[in-house]
Amino acid sequence: MILRSFQIRILSILLLLGSALSAQTTAPNVLIFFIDDLGWTDIGVNGSSFHETPHIDALAAEGVNFKRSYAANPVCSPTRAALMTGKAPQRVGITQWISGDSPSLDLSEFTIGEAFQAAGYRTGYIGKWHLGKTDAVQPKYQGFAYTAAVNRAGQPASFFYPFGKGRRPSNVPDLKGYKPGDYLTDALTDKAIEFIDQSSTAVGAGPQDKPFFLCLSHYAVHTPIQAPEPLVKKYKAKKRAMLGEGAPQMIEEKYNTLARGQQGDPAYAAMMENLDWNIGRVIEHLEAKGLLENTIILFTSDNGGLAHRKRMVSPTSNAPLRSGKAWTYEGGIRIPTIISWQGHIQPATSEAKIITMDMYPTLLELAGLPLQPEQHLDGQSLLPLLQGDQNEAAEDRALMWTYPHVHGSGHQPSDAILSGDWKLIRFQSDEPTELFNLANDLGEQTNLAKQYPEKVKALEKALDRWLAQTK
Repeated sequence: MILRSFQIRILSILLLLGSALSAQTTAPNVLIFFIDDLGWTDIGVNGSSFHETPHIDALAAEGVNFKRSYAANPVCSPTRAALMTGKAPQRVGITQWISGDSPSLDLSEFTIGEAFQAAGYRTGYIGKWHLGKTDAVQPKYQGFAYTAAVNRAGQPASFFYPFGKGRRPSNVPDLKGYKPGDYLTDALTDKAIEFIDQSSTAVGAGPQDKPFFLCLSHYAVHTPIQAPEPLVKKYKAKKRAMLGEGAPQMIEEKYNTLARGQQGDPAYAAMMENLDWNIGRVIEHLEAKGLLENTIILFTSDNGGLAHRKRMVSPTSNAPLRSGKAWTYEGGIRIPTIISWQGHIQPATSEAKIITMDMYPTLLELAGLPLQPEQHLDGQSLLPLLQGDQNEAAEDRALMWTYPHVHGSGHQPSDAILSGDWKLIRFQSDEPTELFNLANDLGEQTNLAKQYPEKVKALEKALDRWLAQTK
């Protein structure tokens, strides 16, 4: 009897060890495509008829396409901080794009990279970081063991080899072996494929293989608007056929600014097609290696498309949304977000309101890792939505923003709140508060503040409470 009990105990231990090894070999990989300045309607599946994005559209068809997804801020660095920390940007002291003596992301934050690294993942970061300019605050000190092509600025000096000019922080490092004419988005994808090949091989190849967590943060489609000439030529012809030779439609906006009313910039469209092709390259490589069914893919942007400027014509339009990057109108904060995991997440289109901070807890929970509630304070796991919980999707969730800065686009400091279909924007100047109902005014054209003073009062009270809590 004692011998049999001992044998059963040993068998149980062996089964547990076997289960642990199995879990180690089948833990899902995580891949984030983090695109710069990508607008909500820049992709075909969200309404673009000028840009051609078949690979991104296919990804949306295979996963959950969140139609009401929002960036944490209308400019890049704050949203990037929100992705890394799961916190509203002002909690970590980053409310403006980083330049000069701007604060960096503090090393005390337990980033999403560190969370996956602590769980045994091989972590990598490729491309735009923009969360600190000095060597001491780069991604390799924030949980990413492998880094490549991370410059010290918010954009590249050039999208063409040698990816830099003179001695500038915008020069892109680590890209050797390229030649004149080679394109930056292609080079970053090369690095991503190398990283994948150096990480896990096929699923179940052996317990020594680690799952990977990779953030591929493309500099596209930020300025400078540069693209391979054959693609530019293609879209010049398409523009002539669709729109003629005239100047783009422009919309007069607040503070003597202009917003582009329709897409039709050939160089920008060429950047979009090249970006889409490179997204396809990575996904096809995962499939060829037998890794696609074991890889969670997140595709998202850091703010709305560049559609609104003081004097210059912008490269894209977010219509039917109003305005663009750097503004708290929908065009500046509504972004594409797709989450896909082949064989694990049922394809769907979701109208649930989500925001950048949600990505941290969502990816942890999808990967079967413990949540970090003291870290991702402002994030909410989307797992119920990804599992098809319609009750969760129907819940009224208020989202809020603060962008307390003047921006070169003409923006003056503003705060905003979205609750249900009601959207309130409060400018910190003498401009009147604006209230819109997005259910029947997606373009935010009719200010209802005077008709609904009690609604204004309630939303401002909630907004002030959030600002006090998060600052």
